[in-house]
Amino acid sequence: MDWEAFKKHKVFAGEKKPSMLRRRVGHDYEQRCVYLVTMTVEGRRPLLGRLVGNAEAESGSSDAPHIELSPLGKQVRETWEAISEYYPEVRVLATMVMPDHLHGILFVERAMDQPLGMVIKGFKAGCNKAYRQAMAAGLCPPMLQHCCSKENTSTHGFLFSRNYNDHILEGEGELERWFRYLADNPRRLAVKRQHPEFFTIVRDVRIGEWACQTVGNQYLLSYPEKAAVIVHSAYSDEEFKKQKAQWLELAARGGVLISAAVATREKEVMREAMNNGYRLIALRENGFSPLYKPAGESFAACLQGTLLQVSPWEYHMNRRTISREQCLQLNRMAEWIAEH
Repeated sequence: MDWEAFKKHKVFAGEKKPSMLRRRVGHDYEQRCVYLVTMTVEGRRPLLGRLVGNAEAESGSSDAPHIELSPLGKQVRETWEAISEYYPEVRVLATMVMPDHLHGILFVERAMDQPLGMVIKGFKAGCNKAYRQAMAAGLCPPMLQHCCSKENTSTHGFLFSRNYNDHILEGEGELERWFRYLADNPRRLAVKRQHPEFFTIVRDVRIGEWACQTVGNQYLLSYPEKAAVIVHSAYSDEEFKKQKAQWLELAARGGVLISAAVATREKEVMREAMNNGYRLIALRENGFSPLYKPAGESFAACLQGTLLQVSPWEYHMNRRTISREQCLQLNRMAEWIAEH
């Protein structure tokens, strides 16, 4: 993909609303832009296919995780890839149909007379037609017949849940990350099914005075040797160097480092610990969206059981700087975890 072409025409932009209903406030959805679109099957039923392959298999091998599409899933993919036939201003850049959801990247190459939502509405209408035909013909895979019966059809008679989620291209390198994310979806699903306990959002976890949300290895909370990584502004360079060495030594022998990593030097310690595969508890100002999935190195760390992410607050989509009071509260939490 020619990133320079996208950058030249400024097809990216800023602020959103939460959940699958979110839309960027003030964004013109008729303009030239690139979108990563996600929509889920009503009830998250696996009507579009099934995961096959081995999570441990080498990428590109015949046994690597991949999605075996159902007849309905194939029609959904064909309908998505045919969007340009109905909306010539829109180019489909990528498609990934998963058992219970779809990811796709769309490039609006020139201004449209209608917003992106109308394109998605047209796509869903085509999928609803395929869904009704599949139901009438009994084309649901045998293991899905129970969830395709009249008693278990979608609450509003459509294949996909109402509305959809969109991400808007914002910066250099993001588009390539999107492509990698879509291609890696089957492997990530296979890994998560092998280790569901490390990828599930757990709510109302009591940690001291806080009711928290967590993702990752909760057993890290009970490790006997833990340390709160808090770097005070009064630390001299020499004091920080000495303290950093002590923290990393503790982590190297199997201990757990805990931090909100707000200060630059705190980030430095946690970054080195992450790079070395040490055990970490990362405290977050933000919570976890309903569809949150650890990505990149966080995904790998969760898989290895070396990371726990914790937040005492609910999820939001606001772009804001963490307040001093929040920093102090997260530091208190880090100290409490280290001592208990």
